[in-house]
Amino acid sequence: MATYITLMGKCFVVYFVIIFALRLMGKREVGELSVFDIVIYLVMSELLALSITETDKSILRSMVPIFTLSLLQIVLSWCLLKSKKTREIFEGKPVIIIHNGHINQAVMKKERYNIDDLMMQIRNRDICSPDEVAFAVLETNGQLSILKKEQCKVRHPEPLISDGIINQSVLDDLHQDVAWLLAALHKEGVERSEDVFLCMLQKNGLFVIKKETRTRNAFFSHHA
Repeated sequence: MATYITLMGKCFVVYFVIIFALRLMGKREVGELSVFDIVIYLVMSELLALSITETDKSILRSMVPIFTLSLLQIVLSWCLLKSKKTREIFEGKPVIIIHNGHINQAVMKKERYNIDDLMMQIRNRDICSPDEVAFAVLETNGQLSILKKEQCKVRHPEPLISDGIINQSVLDDLHQDVAWLLAALHKEGVERSEDVFLCMLQKNGLFVIKKETRTRNAFFSHHA
């Protein structure tokens, strides 16, 4: 009887430990979990499972590694927030599978994404043919984002600038260079790319959001 009471007590503690640890690491949808998040959760669940089944050992033995993993996840999340290169290493990069109706077969092969899966995703968005797709982007969480031609307002689905960092691969796709981008920013009244929080290239020009500071708020600008 005492064994069952101990087991029930451990389950009770584990339940609240999991909730607390997940709240500590931050809110994320299941579909938004990175590979690192999944590894952390799997290891944590295994540690907690062992602490429950080993009735002769204290559950406190599992608390130290669990909260160590939680701390590791928090530190890494901060690094991912500050460094684009670190994000790409741990979470990968989104890739464009369809651009203006053209299917990039080389990218599909590299990502091991077959045509049946692609067509299923297209049909799920009430699209009959890839020719109706402006961009189909395979996101870092494995989901396929699809932008229809008739609804798409951008000339590229990824930002030209993210948190002050110029995305060279987007410039390459657009057959432009940094000098062109800086000149376009200058027309919008922006002197440095480091001051830009987000910059997208829309069909009617640049969409720019500047970084917020203590003395000024973010602003939006469009260049026709």
